[in-house]
Amino acid sequence: MSKFFKQLALATSAIMLVSACSTTDEITYKELQEFSAEVTPEVVWETSVGNGVSGYYSHLNPVVVGDYLVAADRVGVIAAYQRSNGKQVWRKELRNELNFETGGWWSQGEPMRIAGGLTVDRGVVYLGSENGDVVAINAADGSVKWHSQVRSEILADPAVGSGVVVVKGSTGELTALDLETGAEKWRYGTETPALTLRGTAAPVIAQGGVFIGTATGKVMVIIADNGQPAWEARLAVPSGSTELQRMVDVDSKPVLFGGVLYNVAYNGSLVAVDVRNGNIIWKREYSSFQNLTYAEGRLFLTDASDTVSALNPQGGIEMWSNTDYNGRLLTAPVQFGDYIVVGDSMGYLHFLNILDGRTVGRLDVGEEVYTAPVVEGDTLYLQTRDGSLLAVRI
Repeated sequence: MSKFFKQLALATSAIMLVSACSTTDEITYKELQEFSAEVTPEVVWETSVGNGVSGYYSHLNPVVVGDYLVAADRVGVIAAYQRSNGKQVWRKELRNELNFETGGWWSQGEPMRIAGGLTVDRGVVYLGSENGDVVAINAADGSVKWHSQVRSEILADPAVGSGVVVVKGSTGELTALDLETGAEKWRYGTETPALTLRGTAAPVIAQGGVFIGTATGKVMVIIADNGQPAWEARLAVPSGSTELQRMVDVDSKPVLFGGVLYNVAYNGSLVAVDVRNGNIIWKREYSSFQNLTYAEGRLFLTDASDTVSALNPQGGIEMWSNTDYNGRLLTAPVQFGDYIVVGDSMGYLHFLNILDGRTVGRLDVGEEVYTAPVVEGDTLYLQTRDGSLLAVRI
């Protein structure tokens, strides 16, 4: 991709972060700095799935299922590939599959607009769409196990556990569907302000509860069996003179470890919360809409200015931060061996030393990296905005 088009994609992606906005500031970003290379990442195979997500908002990610890598595009293509060499195993047009099942839903050729997922559990892949579809697919052959509809668009990964699949809609409503049949079991509504970030927090199911962030700056837990709230904790309080300044969305997926929940709000704070009662253990001033990562006894986050930081989870003390990529629209961080990896909208993967945050490797993949890579063993799997799938090793 030419430098001009990379800059255009960067500006477009930044604008799409907000669901309603009349003006935008000038987009500025840091040029890449020289570094001392200690690792040499390389692409070991590359293929593609459909047309990707184009210029639309999405965090659509591939998932590893045994020997397969399963991926989808926005329109409705889903396919499985051999992890060893990228060879396609099966491919389905979900619009055709659902048209057969439902008797004409997609007769006018409307795209599925897949944006939530993929999530995998016990050989079944789950996804959601902006049309309100929730679909369970058998990873072995791509057949549809069940298909349900909810009342709002799904932009985040479904959560699976406690006998249910839970999705959060853009309206703030949580819906729990039966794991085996897709039948609705309960709904729970959360408040959504008039202006929010374009995105929703993915729920997490653990210890019989559904943990979720809200667009009003809270994290809360809902009882998985019946949809009743247990507790909530506030990460941010709206402040400022404009609606943009008052946005306090919690779009980050909660992280649970050792009886503590960690989460972060936009224009808010990073907090540690006691999962037993919702009491805040500690709070630090960070603003982010990206998922956190817990690895090697540390918390890692990409903040709203694209600074990557590592913190001590015991007290939230910052151990290192890397500001080399401010403004480049980084993905959430992931652990890959001894490194923290982030992608950017200019088409690069950056490899940071997990202990001190120094850049020690870089790979140009040629297309915007819009969602965090997926790591399995010695391989990092990546889906770019144009639908390219890559396997990367060091």
